[in-house]
Amino acid sequence: MPLYMRVHGVALTAIGSLSTVGLVWTLKVLWSPLIDSFGTYRRWIAGAVSIMLAVLVAFAMIPESVGRAFWLLITVFVIASATQDIAIDAFAIRITPKEMLGPVNSIRVMAYRGALIIGGGGLAALAGRAGWHEAFGTGAAVFAGILFMTLWLPDDRGERAVKQNLLQDLAHWIKRPRAGVLLAIVFLYRLGELAIVTMIKPFWADRGYSLAEIGTVTTVIGVIVSVAGALVGGIIVARLGLWRALLWLGIAQTMSNLGYAVVASIEAGRWAIYAAAVLENFGFGLGTAAFLSFLMALCDRERAATEYAMLTAIFGLTRALIGPVSGWIAQNLGYATFFWSTVFFGLPALLLLPLVRGVILSESAAPPPRSLADARDDER
Repeated sequence: MPLYMRVHGVALTAIGSLSTVGLVWTLKVLWSPLIDSFGTYRRWIAGAVSIMLAVLVAFAMIPESVGRAFWLLITVFVIASATQDIAIDAFAIRITPKEMLGPVNSIRVMAYRGALIIGGGGLAALAGRAGWHEAFGTGAAVFAGILFMTLWLPDDRGERAVKQNLLQDLAHWIKRPRAGVLLAIVFLYRLGELAIVTMIKPFWADRGYSLAEIGTVTTVIGVIVSVAGALVGGIIVARLGLWRALLWLGIAQTMSNLGYAVVASIEAGRWAIYAAAVLENFGFGLGTAAFLSFLMALCDRERAATEYAMLTAIFGLTRALIGPVSGWIAQNLGYATFFWSTVFFGLPALLLLPLVRGVILSESAAPPPRSLADARDDER
């Protein structure tokens, strides 16, 4: 969408404001107890996918513009996407053993970034060749396939007798040691990466690169590199443990923004910008694997949807707040100043990590082996 808006003449400040729609990911915590309490995760996912499919069909049919209909459709799409997020994340938390957080989140990042090849770079390249209506129509066809696969997912659970209470669940989480510092880390850990992501494609567009090249390098090649970073990150989390991985991978993701800072400062050519894209995406993958493992480790499995929704809502608030700031800095101070600032945005979270070392070590510890009698009790 930042690329769609830029090629339709929208100012960088307005593109940065696009992230304010992401406040929905912050507000999703308000309806997360419904997903913990009613129906199955499969039904929630299927319903959300159906709505997103309808929105893409509408985008394929309406005239190309960034008017009132555009913002309405984007808002509906984001609400459905946030609801799907709640159900998928809760399901992942429920089935993942603590000692498998690193490898499982590598797979989650691979799936997400792999999807970007189709939904991001692939559709951008198609829009450059065939037009935006055809690109959105193709996206709708992909969602139809996803909906069909969703209907074949196993029935993950029955109706729950105990209904979740949002305030009680959140109060339960807040009572844990160092809760305030943990929330601050959730808010700050990805700040530098979220700041830079919004402005990367506009930067390429303003440098005069074609839609096809932008989609190929920043998304397709970028996805491949970020998947490699996620794989390496998952291995590091499993080998070093969650706290040490958060520290070292956080440093790596922060330093990965240096590539764009340098090429914007010296007006570098094509190959230098390619190298900056590779460096940034590899750091993105490293940091994401550690961050998702961190979020999952902090959640009680019996309150998975509500607690994870709260944590990702804070993460969504980061994205919503930093977007307009990113647009303002890039518009008024230039890309070079903006990219350098994103390097420093990543430092506060790293300084807070030592304060919660003990908490993270205890939360990420694997539970003791279950006995056969425990398993038989569950079956009964």
